[in-house]
Amino acid sequence: EEEEDTIWEKIESARHQLTRSLNPAKLTPYLRQCRVIDEQDEEEVLNSCRFPCKSNQTGYLMDILRRRGKRGYEAFLESLEFYYPEHYTRLTGREPAQRCSMILDEEGPEGLTQFLMMEVKKVRAQRKEHLLKEHQLQVKNQALEQEQARLKQQLQELLKVQERCQQLREEWDTNSMELLRLKDENYMMAMRYAQLCEEKNMAVLRSRDLQLVVDQLKCKVTSLEEECSLLRKQAPPPSQREVEERGHPDAVSELWAENQRLTASLQELQGMLQTPSEVPVPGSEQILLDILEHDWKEAQDDRQDLCQKLNSLQNELHWAEELRDKYLQEVEDLQLKYRTLQKDCDLYKHRMNTVLLQLEEIEKERDQAIQSRDGVQLQYSQSLIEKDQYRKRVRALEEERDELLSKLSQAEGLNNTLQAQLQRCQGSRSLGKMCSSSYSLCSNLSSTWSLVDNPTSFTTGLVDALGVSAIPFPGDSAIQSMEVTPDSEKDINRLSTFPFPPCIGSILRRQREDRCIPYKRCWGPVLRKGSKLQLPDLVFLFARSLVVQLTSVGHPSNPPPQEKRLGADISILGGNRTGIYVQWVKPSSRAEDAGLREGVPSLKEEVLSLENCTREVAYLSLLHWDEPSSLVFQLDLEGYQPLREALEEGKKFSGDSFYVRTNLSLLEPSDPYALCVKCREILHVTDTMHKGRLEWYCSRVDPLTMRDLDKGTVPNYSRAHQLLKIQEKGQVPGQQRGHRNNLKKRALDQLRLVKPKPQRSPEQPPQQLWLDSCSDPDMSLKPYSLVRPVVVKAPRPVVLSPNCIAPRLIRNLLDLPTSRLDFHMCPAGDPSATHAQEHPVSRSAPQDWRESRQIRMIREAMEKNKHCLLELGVQSVRDLIKSEIYPVVIHVEVTEKNVRGLRSLLGKVGQRDSEVLKVCRGAEQALHTLPCSWARVEPHAWSHAEELPKVVRGCIFQEQTRPLWIE
Repeated sequence: EEEEDTIWEKIESARHQLTRSLNPAKLTPYLRQCRVIDEQDEEEVLNSCRFPCKSNQTGYLMDILRRRGKRGYEAFLESLEFYYPEHYTRLTGREPAQRCSMILDEEGPEGLTQFLMMEVKKVRAQRKEHLLKEHQLQVKNQALEQEQARLKQQLQELLKVQERCQQLREEWDTNSMELLRLKDENYMMAMRYAQLCEEKNMAVLRSRDLQLVVDQLKCKVTSLEEECSLLRKQAPPPSQREVEERGHPDAVSELWAENQRLTASLQELQGMLQTPSEVPVPGSEQILLDILEHDWKEAQDDRQDLCQKLNSLQNELHWAEELRDKYLQEVEDLQLKYRTLQKDCDLYKHRMNTVLLQLEEIEKERDQAIQSRDGVQLQYSQSLIEKDQYRKRVRALEEERDELLSKLSQAEGLNNTLQAQLQRCQGSRSLGKMCSSSYSLCSNLSSTWSLVDNPTSFTTGLVDALGVSAIPFPGDSAIQSMEVTPDSEKDINRLSTFPFPPCIGSILRRQREDRCIPYKRCWGPVLRKGSKLQLPDLVFLFARSLVVQLTSVGHPSNPPPQEKRLGADISILGGNRTGIYVQWVKPSSRAEDAGLREGVPSLKEEVLSLENCTREVAYLSLLHWDEPSSLVFQLDLEGYQPLREALEEGKKFSGDSFYVRTNLSLLEPSDPYALCVKCREILHVTDTMHKGRLEWYCSRVDPLTMRDLDKGTVPNYSRAHQLLKIQEKGQVPGQQRGHRNNLKKRALDQLRLVKPKPQRSPEQPPQQLWLDSCSDPDMSLKPYSLVRPVVVKAPRPVVLSPNCIAPRLIRNLLDLPTSRLDFHMCPAGDPSATHAQEHPVSRSAPQDWRESRQIRMIREAMEKNKHCLLELGVQSVRDLIKSEIYPVVIHVEVTEKNVRGLRSLLGKVGQRDSEVLKVCRGAEQALHTLPCSWARVEPHAWSHAEELPKVVRGCIFQEQTRPLWIE
């Protein structure tokens, strides 16, 4: 016991480590084999809710073994010795021997063998599980390696794509920079071209002025030459010496040299005279000196004359040189002008040649156009002739068809008569006591077949036969009064030898079985087209219709409402995009008797057509139709086949497709799949009966790219109209002033006043059949408006709102740089007023309106690739839209914060802020009634009046690129 207590104390000291490392599921089979624990203890240890983890289970197992005493202690040590030898060595200090003594004591060798076999099986099972897990892990590892290789390859491809994207982005950046540079160069070249054009014009003007000056100088030179010639004529004739001197310029140079020589000799003589003056001169020499002095004086006089002549010659030479330079300058100017005129002449000659070539090409094109027009006219005339021939052929074929139909009806009547006679011959066996009664029955029943032989009595009940209840024809009372049972019919057939026609029940059964010929489908169009049939044909046709109607005459009681309507007998699919098709027809119903079956499209009543209707409208219309015979249809399996294949494959297909603009806000939907919608958003409706309910499945549309965004459901038109009425009624309580203020605020944010369009005539196609008219025909709130996208590539005219700031804003917009190249100012005035002045009688005529002056100006501006700036009202914008001119309407939102910044744009001076705000809000409220979309300039987009034109210009260019939504 002391050893046992010591061991248990060691076990308790290592309890924490044992409970964390031992597996109770591994120890319990051995302990149960040693009979220390039973199955209940094992179940409690392993599966009890009190011990959620293995440590708790191991601790509870150790407590159970300690309560078992010495046998529990020995069994626990042997289990540790067998399964966990390291713990056994740590507790006892001995090496494990694995003797299994307790099993031998309890079970014997056989029990030990069985236990070991069980353990071997468990080990083999565990080994097999480990191998299976290893195989699975290998397969998973291979799959992961393949996935890793694929991801690596995909990563490499993505890296290549990223590099390519980076290169493309860099190329795009460089190309963008190059584009900006080219735009700047183009702009600079355009500016330079404009400057050069101005300089050229200035040079042309200057050349004209210089030409005038040259002409004046020519006139002046001519006059001076004439004066010079006159002076020369008036001057005395020069002497012979002067003529010789003028005529011989070499003589002048000789005289000049002679003068120089004489001057030198004179100086020498003076020097000589001054030297001998100091010495007394003899008389002969004195005489010689006197002679020389006289000669010198004469030479001096001659020299003076020669100097004067030389001076005059030099003056004439200088004047001649000036005239020469002047004439040379004039010659150069004239040569320059000659070259300029020559180049201009060549240029104009080249232009004239180009114009002549273009005229020749235009003449050729004109001739080709005339030839093509003649060919088209000839082809059109031939097509008209062929059309007339086809019409004649169609009429002939219709006559042949009518004849064949009449023959067919006669043949069918003869066939029915022969069948009746055959039945009479087969039924005639014996004649007995029932002869008189059978004869009366035969007379009563054969009155039905007498209609073919007596058509006049049948035509009296023709209108009622096409109705519902009563069918007046001979023998009706007899048929309704008699009740022929199958037993009585057998008795009559057995006892009577008199031939008689089949009973009414047999006729009806035959009619139900013979459904392969849809009578209404094949005969209805014939009657509506008004084809000429003979009277026996009409009798046969309506007789077959009466047989079909007998099923409803036989029951005098009124059927329930659900049986009267056609919607309970058939189900439809499709919509306005694919057409309405019958998907299912109730067996043995009036719809099936009328010829309706799967795949029948284009249902049409006598007044209402369902060809372009939505699925919701078709469903509601069929719920109110009670006569299948009033439907007109034709079989179209080609159109129904794609819908059927998509339905069988389980694909989602949309039969409806149209766009609407919301005129109210639905911000708090109760359905989690509903779509939160704001006012003036565009929705693309793809299903008007989502999941069989009367609600629309749609998607929000991006107004710029026309792509579908988030999707969801919205209430249909009638439900949305009820919600709109509830919102209106919620605004009624309260004071009148507060009601008006709240209505103004909510009308701008949540509601949109729309005047409903007049209802179409029954002859027109019901394109808007899905929009139910409201109770008030004059003015009402419509929750949705049907719209369509319009893309205009040409520059659209621009209308600015409000009208109080439009004139100044247009003027400031035109003052911006290069705005004259993009915008054109149209004169102020209402186009309808201008049209009324020009055509006071036919003001509402569309052809006169399109030919008005302002419309022509707008179209000319659009052809010049410019935006036409207009000052128009809301009604004039509607008239433009009717003329297929879609303007860009931009409204500048004015608030209490920015109204002072618009003082410089107001036309009137002295208006109060409240008046300006009232006018602007009224203008914005009027824009909500336009049948087209319009843009708004937010208050935070601009800070002062000088910045507003730039913002408006950017908004115009942005709206030009967007699609326009027209009601």
